[in-house]
Amino acid sequence: MTISVVICAYSEERWDDLAAAVASCQGQTLRADEIIVVIDHNDQLRVRAEDEFADVLVISNESARGLSGARNTGVAHSTGDVIAFLDDDAFADPDWLEHLTAPMADTLVAGTGGWIVPHWPGVEPTWYPASFLWVLGCSYDGLPASGARIRNPIGSNMALRRRVMETVGGFTLGIGRIGKVPLGGEETELCIQYATRVPAERFVLSREAVVHHRVPTSRLTWRYFLSRCWAEGLSKAVISRRVGGSTGLAAERAHLVRSVPRDLLASMLVVARDPRAGSKRAAMIVSGAATAIAGLAWGFVFARERQPTNRRRKDGATRLVACPERFARKEWSPIPIVHVDVDELAEPVAVAAPPGTRLWVEAQQEGQVVAVRDAVVDNDGGLSLVDRQGLLASAREVTSLAVRSLPDELLPRASVVVSTICEEPEQLLDTVLTLLAMDYPEFEVIVVDNRSARFDEPLPEFPTDARLRVVAERRPGVSAGRNRGIEAATGDIVAFTDDDVIVDRNWLRMLGAKFALDGDVEGIGGLVLPQELDTRAQLWFEEFYGGFSQGLHAELMSLRDDVDRGRLFPYAPGRFGAGCNMAFRRSTLRRLGGFDMALGGGTAARGGEDLQVFVSVVLGGGTFAYEPAAMVRHRHRRSEHEFMVQVFDYGIGLTAMFCTLTLRDPSQFSALVRRVPSGLRHLTRSRDERSTSVVPSYPRWALLVQTLGMAYGPLAYARSRLAARRWTRAGVE
Repeated sequence: MTISVVICAYSEERWDDLAAAVASCQGQTLRADEIIVVIDHNDQLRVRAEDEFADVLVISNESARGLSGARNTGVAHSTGDVIAFLDDDAFADPDWLEHLTAPMADTLVAGTGGWIVPHWPGVEPTWYPASFLWVLGCSYDGLPASGARIRNPIGSNMALRRRVMETVGGFTLGIGRIGKVPLGGEETELCIQYATRVPAERFVLSREAVVHHRVPTSRLTWRYFLSRCWAEGLSKAVISRRVGGSTGLAAERAHLVRSVPRDLLASMLVVARDPRAGSKRAAMIVSGAATAIAGLAWGFVFARERQPTNRRRKDGATRLVACPERFARKEWSPIPIVHVDVDELAEPVAVAAPPGTRLWVEAQQEGQVVAVRDAVVDNDGGLSLVDRQGLLASAREVTSLAVRSLPDELLPRASVVVSTICEEPEQLLDTVLTLLAMDYPEFEVIVVDNRSARFDEPLPEFPTDARLRVVAERRPGVSAGRNRGIEAATGDIVAFTDDDVIVDRNWLRMLGAKFALDGDVEGIGGLVLPQELDTRAQLWFEEFYGGFSQGLHAELMSLRDDVDRGRLFPYAPGRFGAGCNMAFRRSTLRRLGGFDMALGGGTAARGGEDLQVFVSVVLGGGTFAYEPAAMVRHRHRRSEHEFMVQVFDYGIGLTAMFCTLTLRDPSQFSALVRRVPSGLRHLTRSRDERSTSVVPSYPRWALLVQTLGMAYGPLAYARSRLAARRWTRAGVE
């Protein structure tokens, strides 16, 4: 068995540490066949290392900057059957290599990890928690006994057989440490990938293979500790997306459940001897765990892997710097939205699409959508008998259609408010044009320019129309924008939509007629259907949430009726409608004080402002209506990343909204607590129960992202309230 040792370095600031690391490798009882020092994009350091290190191969990182690329370069230039890795700020015991490679006498051992002890800058601090020594790159409390199977070794002290690297393709670029950025996890991902492909082999721990990891004083600060915990969460989120959450987080879950509580208890014992040290240790454990979980949540939503490119030698051979490919997915094709009149469903319906094409079919009666179905074009180029019968059955359940012939003089004057930050000017212009084309006798459109930092840039050139006004609101957030619209409104009813929506020509007429015919109705939510299903993420939104649609049946909701709407009513606010299609009496909005400034897009709370008003109307004894004839079409987020951000944001907005309710009326807290079991059952519904598709395709971990958002919601709401107070104190109007 031949052995290569790879040490990666990037900074001359660590020169003394690097020299000690090399010297410790040269003084081993089991001599390495070669020692390779890889310099990560630092020519000055490379020249110095070449001049001063004898019998050592010094090379430059030929891959992307960072530890993963440097290690891959070292492996590509190595010749050993086994490659051992040591960090440039660590030094090994003389028998390190001997103990590290001993378990490899068993051919089923694919790799080993040694024991890393901290080399403190002075006396060992009693306040540093043993379960968080991984923050310093060291072995920590909770690891198994020597010889035990482990998921992965710690990268600063490990040995891997060459076949591990060749099978997986090397360390994944983009998820390891880059310079001083404390990301990591590349060895975790590599070992999980190998274990998945070669389950008969294993990685083991050798506690006797000891290296000493230097701990500079700069790493004994709160700032470094929390930044490293945050980075660990980000790294694990990326890894979990690649290998699956159950595998990627298994060791972390066990550590959090077993070792961290045990260390917290030990901290309480330290308090008895040294209150200051014990209290600091306990605080670090709690804050470190919370920060890592928050980093994980953020990473699931926002962290993206840097995509590397494959490199080849001059002779054409593939280098070991390639990133493993993403999991293959089925080819995606846009889903056509097909409109069919109910009367046509009795006979075969031809569709202008090849057989096998997936369709979104909407059946209409008198211009109102009364049935929606996920269908596939049959071999005859049309809708199958089963799909047509399904649409007809759904249509018959819609027992009444909205009143469309109400005389114009009975319809109340209406104001339509669109708050915008104008991210997509063309889409905003389309929204305004469809609003101005509505069939309604007396209305106005108020566009609220909510671009707090970019008022000098012009909005799209709107058509000249006396019914259209533009007002400005410098306070950030959709709630501030909508409240500004309420102030400017002159209509008896105020309707709201968003700048990524196309409204139906009869949208406002359906809302106005509902208010005119029922004086008890204080607010109305309408039907929201997709404007397009061109991307996978847009379909996921329909599957996961049912889009924004709350069904095709009109409904009146209040606490006064005796209809059984389930245990969650009225605290499952999604059933009322969505912010992009809602309307209220202006008097109701003024009585409620408008939208909560600490909620909504553009604030830390991300959403919930519409939900809070829906629930407040019903809790205040009012009646809220759902009218599917009042229809708009929404352009869902197009990318998968945007979808996950939206899921996370909606989770935040939901629990932030609950915080608002309890702060305004503390008696709501007990009502919410009583509904927790029902809420958990609703939240954990199966994909088949939740989805509108016959075969759901949205990622299973979308539910985890939503749950993490809900957990973050109360903290986000607190941040948002503080920001709202700052704007108030600043006197911004």
